[in-house]
Amino acid sequence: MMETGNPATKEGIACAKSYLGLLALGDASVEVSQKIGNIKEITSIELETYNFLGIYAKLCAITKGN
Repeated sequence: MMETGNPATKEGIACAKSYLGLLALGDASVEVSQKIGNIKEITSIELETYNFLGIYAKLCAITKGN
């Protein structure tokens, strides 16, 4: 997690999913989450992960800013 301490008014979330470690779908990049949230100045970046026995995995980049 990265944070500048400045207040944020917008948020963008981009996620990628993986099935059995063989098939990956989506784009969990900061650039995509920034575009989704229409953010020009980033104030914080968070990464969320979820994994269920290697069968299903999900990674999300959450970008906040103005």
